Amino acid sequence: MLFTVEFITYQGVYKSIETDKLNIPTSEERRTILSNHMPIMIPIQIGVIETSNNNKTSHYAINGGVLYFDSNVAEIVADDVVDVNEININEITQENIVENEKVSYNEIEVVGKIGGVSYVQRKRIGFFTKLY
Repeated sequence: MLFTVEFITYQGVYKSIETDKLNIPTSEERRTILSNHMPIMIPIQIGVIETSNNNKTSHYAINGGVLYFDSNVAEIVADDVVDVNEININEITQENIVENEKVSYNEIEVVGKIGGVSYVQRKRIGFFTKLY
């Protein structure tokens, strides 16, 4: 059964989608929300939100925020959120990643660029950091 997820920023609704599963990063590891979940409000950490619909998975980079779920509607309020498919990896230079992360470029995976700040993840250990 599908439910609605609305990504809301200070600019308004970024995107509204239908999904059958919502997986979010929290301070207590990751949480999965399914349809008909009890009402809940929880803080979201910097990371990647995962949604799925008919076995198609989508990912959204988020800089933290709050999830409010009630009556099969999930509202995610954040300063910035971006669909990882909309990220232009060419905007992030190899020199910036290596200089700021002090790891090789091959170990880095870009997960989002939010408000002029690039978020990357080390492929092996799942660590997120900001690049300025």
